[in-house]
Amino acid sequence: MKKEKIYLHYDMDAFFAAIEQRDNRELRGKPIAIGHGVVTTASYEARKYGVKSAMPTVQAKRLCPNLIVVSLRKGVYFEEGRRIQGLIKKVLKKCEFTSVDEGYIDITEFIWNKNIRLDKRDEILKIERFIKKFKKYIYDNSRLTCSVGIGFSKISAKIASDIDKPNGYFIFRNREHFLDYIYNKELGIIPGIGRKTREVLKLFNITNVFQLYEIEKNELIRRFGESKGEYLYNSVRGLHSSEINTDRKRQSYGHEVTFHQEENDILALHAELKKQSERLSSKLIENNEFAKTVTIKIRYSNFVTHTRSKTLKSATNDVNGIYKAALENLEFFEKKDEVRLIGVQLSSILKSNVVQLSFDDLK
Repeated sequence: MKKEKIYLHYDMDAFFAAIEQRDNRELRGKPIAIGHGVVTTASYEARKYGVKSAMPTVQAKRLCPNLIVVSLRKGVYFEEGRRIQGLIKKVLKKCEFTSVDEGYIDITEFIWNKNIRLDKRDEILKIERFIKKFKKYIYDNSRLTCSVGIGFSKISAKIASDIDKPNGYFIFRNREHFLDYIYNKELGIIPGIGRKTREVLKLFNITNVFQLYEIEKNELIRRFGESKGEYLYNSVRGLHSSEINTDRKRQSYGHEVTFHQEENDILALHAELKKQSERLSSKLIENNEFAKTVTIKIRYSNFVTHTRSKTLKSATNDVNGIYKAALENLEFFEKKDEVRLIGVQLSSILKSNVVQLSFDDLK
């Protein structure tokens, strides 16, 4: 019997606001909004008063007179988001991060054992244990909470993660459970059906999920076009064709410089290649990556352009290895004209081999 995929969607709770409350004890338990002029996000204490994202702060303060407005620290939030993503990737292989504070994980292999066939009750119990362990792992390493949803597809898992917020979880046991839950809900529950789409659907007297569910696929395609029509048809059924995209790999890194005046000093060209090698090496190290191919590009004053590549025996992010390969490429060219542009490109990018920890070993 083919096992059905089990997807987890996690969503950090009021992420920006939660970081500010974690880092400043004076803000804990108080209604706060992040932003300047417009609310970027609000704590759950503020949301109780009706404070929402994209709301002018003047309006937010009218709704919540005790609201504390905190300046946006975007760099801090994104750094923390990347750190949490790194924590997840250490223990779970099939991950896809869709923004700084949320992502999908295929947990099928952790729930289904090749040799043991679980009944539905035992499967749910095992999923619950997994969720609790996952949430504890995130909290212990960040002092931040997240909400979790489980589904048979990415879209069903995302809908589930919104049901028991904050710091909760919800499991769609199967497709029938999913359909029973959403059938009488308003269309806003479906990701990707935003305000403008709902306004168009309203023109056809479609305001609830069940009304959209009853329309044939061909009719939706006729009214809304193939792409949108198929999405509308599939989304209310919890269908999502895309798998977890584990790693959107960077194909290459490059940098080049056009000289203000044509350059004919070989030492100046060497110095520029060294500078570019250092810059690209730092980028690789920052992303825990290695390059196997080094290419230089050279354009002469007559605008004739040439490239030369060298494939290394082993991938590297070492500045000296990159620089040496770049020099070897440069030596291949005859010194026949002044140089207008020179650049270095690194390709065949490889991720560092990260040791995959066992999720069962987490404390």
